[in-house]
Amino acid sequence: MAEQCAMIVGYLVPHRCPNNALATCVKCGRKFCDEHVSISQGGLLCLACQRGVEQPVAVSQVARDYTAQDIALFSTVGAFDSTDDTFSDLS
Repeated sequence: MAEQCAMIVGYLVPHRCPNNALATCVKCGRKFCDEHVSISQGGLLCLACQRGVEQPVAVSQVARDYTAQDIALFSTVGAFDSTDDTFSDLS
């Protein structure tokens, strides 16, 4: 099974990017999908390293406030039960 992209996406509900990782950033060593990595003179750089942000978060203004524990939590959020409809109707 392919490894998941390490980028945290979503402004209101941060979560791991659902795409498969295709490349490794030369600066931070994390794996990213083609949407969150680009070619630079030194090799492939992730979006976070391009913007000078330590954490792999797509929304750079918010990324400066996230801790390593926050990032770990976002990685587990995708493990919810999709059959649980507790919040399906909030009207």
